Amino acid sequence: MNPLSRYKPDRSLRRPAVRSSQVALWAAAAALLIAVGTLGAVLAASSVAHSDDSRARLAFSFSAAQVASTLKLAIQHEEDLVVAGRAFVVSNPRTSAAAFAKWAESVGALQRYHELQDIGLLVLVGDRGLRAFRARMLAHPILPFDRQPAESRGSFDVVPTGNRPYYCFAAAGLVRNPVAVLPPGLDYCALEPSLLSARDTAKSSYLPFNEGGVTTLAVQTPIYSTGVAPSTLTARRHAFLGWLAESLVPQVVLQTALAGHPKMAVTFRYRSDGSDVTFKTGVSSADAERLTIDLHNGWSVESTQSVASGGIFGDAQALTLLLVGTALALLLGALTFVLGTGRTRAMSLVREKTSELSYQAMHDALTGLPNRKLVIQRAEEMLARRGIVTAALYVDLDGFKLINDTFGHAAGDELLRVVATRLQNAVRQEDIVGRLGGDEFVVLLESPSGDSRPDLVAERLIELSREPVAVAGSDNVVTVSASVGIAVGPRTSVDELLRDADLALYAAKAAGKDRYMLFRPGLEVIGGVAAESRSLVAEPHPGA
Repeated sequence: MNPLSRYKPDRSLRRPAVRSSQVALWAAAAALLIAVGTLGAVLAASSVAHSDDSRARLAFSFSAAQVASTLKLAIQHEEDLVVAGRAFVVSNPRTSAAAFAKWAESVGALQRYHELQDIGLLVLVGDRGLRAFRARMLAHPILPFDRQPAESRGSFDVVPTGNRPYYCFAAAGLVRNPVAVLPPGLDYCALEPSLLSARDTAKSSYLPFNEGGVTTLAVQTPIYSTGVAPSTLTARRHAFLGWLAESLVPQVVLQTALAGHPKMAVTFRYRSDGSDVTFKTGVSSADAERLTIDLHNGWSVESTQSVASGGIFGDAQALTLLLVGTALALLLGALTFVLGTGRTRAMSLVREKTSELSYQAMHDALTGLPNRKLVIQRAEEMLARRGIVTAALYVDLDGFKLINDTFGHAAGDELLRVVATRLQNAVRQEDIVGRLGGDEFVVLLESPSGDSRPDLVAERLIELSREPVAVAGSDNVVTVSASVGIAVGPRTSVDELLRDADLALYAAKAAGKDRYMLFRPGLEVIGGVAAESRSLVAEPHPGA
């Protein structure tokens, strides 16, 4: 039932004569109504812009986590191939180029790993064994993926030239692109001395490399005949078989990770033990939101994206609301003036419309609950009463953002309406239940003797929040939980009361969610996480 239905125009009144004073009075009333309506439109548009901005930032965080997860899986995928290759070499320490290529094809190295440019085995050759190794490679050269005989295989010239006590050559491998086939006599140790360090430390090395105009990531992993790295340096050198070498195109992995995120830029970085390689894709602005996620093992990913809405005028929905609200305020003001000066019964219409606007300004449009403004007003009244114990319960739904992202905002709105009804049914009629915005609610309790037991109320609220909610118009059933922060007792201001309840809510979130926390002096928030300081005595209470 509409609470404004009792305000109806009295049609029995006769039309009085319109005087100049009445015109001025109605003009002033119309101007005031326009001002109030415009202010309401500005506040509503500002709230929408802020809400959209918050949703955009949350969506960015969720997308960044998805990208990081995809890249982490790609790293693990590559590590699986390295483990398999290492096991093959340990089992076949004198493997030929053909046998290695056959193994690589059998595991689908180039077919399953689209970012893989080539994979091979590097071996350490002493100067005395150079002639035999040259003859071996001339007889059995490394071929590209298409298995066609490579050109210019009639010689084996050491690159760079010069006599050295040892060389690092590719003994076997499989290459995707014939253009990327390197000279068979390329001495990798002469180009990258860190290979010997990797042999001695048993750690993989990551280096940027240019193959055929494509920037790749060269990964070398030492292999030992024992299968695992021996514990001593002497043992490692004695058991050393070679390096499993891979050449990857990180841009392929980045493009896969960014599928569905066209506005995001990513910086993929490896930094460990002297290696520092970075690969980037996408372009970000200076004011873009940034989120860095550590993938461990030296890898990290930084995602950037412009998510700021630019306020009311940068948000199409908020701007539309502002324009429509202002236009409606102007129209209502003009209508009030015309009807007020034309007929006396227009007064009833003005009262009705004013009451409706007042109600809308003090209540949440989605749930019908008191909004922040009305909650603060009611809390001030409670605190002003003598002999009354006031309690504030800050309620926040756990996992609500995921519901919005998974089932859409219509499902989220339906869930909020159901939760609002459950909260009202869980408290007394004289208690206040309000919505502060998003999925945040507040419950105000008062008791002359202090026996209202807000902790019991919190348990009821948490229990009710767990009940499944069927989304209207679909077969989806969603389930969430709630975290509750409680502040009880006298306060110098409403801000202090709500702040303490909010701190307790953060403590409940930090303690694992789906529970309530009672505020005690000394509870504060550090970096967005509730923490204890000084003489804090605050214990989490999981919901019953």
